[in-house]
Amino acid sequence: MSVVVSNKQKIHYELAGDKGPWMLLHPPHMIPMSAWRESGYVKQLEEDFRLVMIEPLGQGLSDSPVDASHYTIASRIRHILDMLREVQADYTFFLGVGLGAQVGFQMSKEFPRRIRSLISVGAQPYQELEEAKYSQEKLNQLRSGNLRSYLQQWHSLDHLSANQEELILQGNTKAYALGLEASINWEGLGDDLTSLGTTTLLFTAKAEPRFLSVRDAGKRLRYGRYVILPKVLHSHGLWSSELIMKHLLEFTRRDRSN
Repeated sequence: MSVVVSNKQKIHYELAGDKGPWMLLHPPHMIPMSAWRESGYVKQLEEDFRLVMIEPLGQGLSDSPVDASHYTIASRIRHILDMLREVQADYTFFLGVGLGAQVGFQMSKEFPRRIRSLISVGAQPYQELEEAKYSQEKLNQLRSGNLRSYLQQWHSLDHLSANQEELILQGNTKAYALGLEASINWEGLGDDLTSLGTTTLLFTAKAEPRFLSVRDAGKRLRYGRYVILPKVLHSHGLWSSELIMKHLLEFTRRDRSN
């Protein structure tokens, strides 16, 4: 097991692949790190990249403090920087889903030289206004402590494996709630979006609540582009790699050739 200590907290991570540039994989809130392997991302990406997969604070084998200050986006960026230092990666491609993409956007603004390109899935660089009502419902349900009911209501379409559900149910409900609250309260990049210098690829679909916001961001980003998928299919808590991979590899190959 690989662990880095960041801000006195143990952050679990895994490595895969032994050639090519680094790519960091950051999962959504609560989704176990194993999702990257179970959904096929690792098998396809490790042929071209050295992968480092982070298990965010409050999830899995990483520590789960019940102090809100540890779960801010700024704190999560610090965890990543310490982890990159540990594996001796000067910069990295960054694939983030949901919470992971929020961290990637903020890190692109504050540490642009550390991210070669950002791939965002299921997120936008703005504050989450479209889902504010549902986010508060999710947060209240998490705070109630009924994790099984929470998974049934909010993750029934994610097609989680039995092993993933078990890992989530073993987690700290208070830590999950603190992580979600920090994600909800992230203010986004706002007007800083137009000055972002990181090459960025955003994935969206017309059926997604964030569709208009993601499309707008793709147009406003100086080096951004967006892909509108025909539909959203989930596999083990992530967007299906079958929908994502072709566009992702084309995007990264183009960037690596520049």
